[in-house]
Amino acid sequence: MNEFDEDLIRALQLDGRAQFSTLAAQLGVHRTLVAQRVGELLASGEIRILAAVHPRAVGLPVQVNLQLRINGPTSPVFEQLGEFPNVVFLSEISGQSQAVVEVWAADLDDVGRSVREIQSIPGVAGVQFSVYDRVLRRLRLGEDPEPNDLVFDDFDIALMAQLQTDGRLTFGELARRTGRSASACRARVLRLLDSRIMRIGAVRSRRRATNSVLTGVGIMLTGEEHDLASVEELLVGIPTIEFAARTLGRYGLIATIAARSLADYTAIVRRIRAHPGVYSVESWIHAFVWLERYEWSLDRLERLASR
Repeated sequence: MNEFDEDLIRALQLDGRAQFSTLAAQLGVHRTLVAQRVGELLASGEIRILAAVHPRAVGLPVQVNLQLRINGPTSPVFEQLGEFPNVVFLSEISGQSQAVVEVWAADLDDVGRSVREIQSIPGVAGVQFSVYDRVLRRLRLGEDPEPNDLVFDDFDIALMAQLQTDGRLTFGELARRTGRSASACRARVLRLLDSRIMRIGAVRSRRRATNSVLTGVGIMLTGEEHDLASVEELLVGIPTIEFAARTLGRYGLIATIAARSLADYTAIVRRIRAHPGVYSVESWIHAFVWLERYEWSLDRLERLASR
């Protein structure tokens, strides 16, 4: 993929419903080129444009990052992990560990059950976990919603369910599928987006050959509070960092970098290591992403709305 594709995908990750004319103005090209290339990227499976519902909105406020050491064949372990309903990200990585698993849970008891079940999978030799204390950046989900915004009804749920399958459905098509007017659909979708309950953006396949390199870093800090704030500011200032969180566990911070190349990745990691508040950095490459899930069943959303 070329630089134009990378820039286009990045723009769609931030706003999956952006008009082609808006994208063309941002990228400095003709609208026709944008429309053609978006169509090709969707048709090839390189990207999907989907709605992501914030974990708090589906009753899963606790998120943890697990790194697994696996003995023997890895595929059977990943196949079993993919069956866990609360595993939202699953990747085979390079380095001392063989897997990164992100789990969303209702509470710490739920986390404990999930970790014990994962530990019992044949081939799992060790589990290291970090609890997200504060998410600094989550490209697909944006900022956390306000607690008083975490309320939605059957109409909201119907819209979210449709947009989880195709985030660029027109308001007219949403009206046809939900039995409401196009203006009502537009108003509700905008409310869901404004409240940050839902965000619509591009999801990369991660399995196709591209110039992009998906990597992770675990950052250990010197311990000074002002250094923590300064390192956080550094991370959120790097555009290609898709995810960053303050964590409790082995690392003080964890980040995911979607670098344009290995050279770009190396430059970013060097920049992080050079910060005076950073004691040590461990890094890994996401060699094969098995699962990246942002869709939740209509049944789960209905249960949460009825509470």
